[in-house]
Amino acid sequence: MSASQTLGGSSRCGRVLGPSFDKIVKNAAWRKHSLLVSACKSALDKLDTISDSSSNLNSHSPLLGISPSDAEFLLQPLILALDSAYAKVVEPALECAFKLFSLGLLRGEIDTNSSVNTVVSRMIESVCKVCGIGEEAVELAVLRVLLAAVRSPCVLIRGECLLNLVRSCYNVYLGGLTGTNQICAKSVLAQIMLIVFTRVEEDSLDVSIKTVSVSELLEFTDKSLNEGSSIYFCQNFVNEVMGASEGIPDAKLLLHSPSTIVQNGSDDGPLPVGAAKVTNGNDKEELGDREANDGAESVGAGTRGSKIRDDGFLLFRNLCKLSMKFSSHENPDDHILLRGKILSLELLKVAMGNGGLIWRNNERQVILNFELQLLCFYHLLFVSRPVELDIADIIILYYQ
Repeated sequence: MSASQTLGGSSRCGRVLGPSFDKIVKNAAWRKHSLLVSACKSALDKLDTISDSSSNLNSHSPLLGISPSDAEFLLQPLILALDSAYAKVVEPALECAFKLFSLGLLRGEIDTNSSVNTVVSRMIESVCKVCGIGEEAVELAVLRVLLAAVRSPCVLIRGECLLNLVRSCYNVYLGGLTGTNQICAKSVLAQIMLIVFTRVEEDSLDVSIKTVSVSELLEFTDKSLNEGSSIYFCQNFVNEVMGASEGIPDAKLLLHSPSTIVQNGSDDGPLPVGAAKVTNGNDKEELGDREANDGAESVGAGTRGSKIRDDGFLLFRNLCKLSMKFSSHENPDDHILLRGKILSLELLKVAMGNGGLIWRNNERQVILNFELQLLCFYHLLFVSRPVELDIADIIILYYQ
């Protein structure tokens, strides 16, 4: 067995982390990155002493089979590598993060404002920031990691962390180094919309998700970004990430729908992501009543079983707000702002195209739909003709 195969010890996480740490050490500038090199070597030594533990499989640890304290210690070198802004160590760190998400080894609820899994939220924040180093390959690697993170059925990215992730993809779309990268960013954003709003519809993380068609995304806008084979490249890019996250082998890792998990006051283990503990029979009966409504009734903020939908509605409303931004008096013809507004409308179209009864059957969704109609009316008055076609499509989808 070669040395590279033994790096990281015998644990599943170690087999991903070990070779990545080794590559970071080899690529680092030792004087400039002495702290990073030391952290990676310490992590490699730690991995040699760790094996998968059944007692940690259902723990609150962000890494499968590893204790929470060890998980934080092992993920810290990845954050240091990402924060270095040095492409030669950033790239293996991004590749490692992609594998951890796509293989279901990173898990749990990730929210910037939460005290749980803070190391993973910091890692995602570092991933989002690293686009600023101005490397074409790094931009694509960041998009790859972010899509894998959203796609993973073992992770629920929430609140501000989800919005920050989407903003980072927006930034690549608006200022990417190549037309291909910008198309990739648009494709990733559309795929994220499909993932988020399919889960909103089902109120579950474990859902079947279709893959976005890149050629359809460029039907009305951004055709000029196509650099010959860009559409083919971007379609393969999305297909690869979506395929890598399919069929995670251990079904126990899947984070079940919050509306279908009931624990009657038992402390046998942590609740899955999005779930809320039910402590008495009355609560259990109420939960059953909600299930009987086939997910048509959304639960308000702060109510049990609503995290997936709360985040979906939060994202929807932020897209609406972004579409309503006005240009400044100093720069009335802000091309970047206009592109961002058009993209928001196209993403709203993707969301509505995937919508069902959840968008029509209660007061909260009716309010959101009313906001969308006002948004459509605004853009029919003020935005150029190609966008009017997209808006018309949204209105048709709403009334179908």
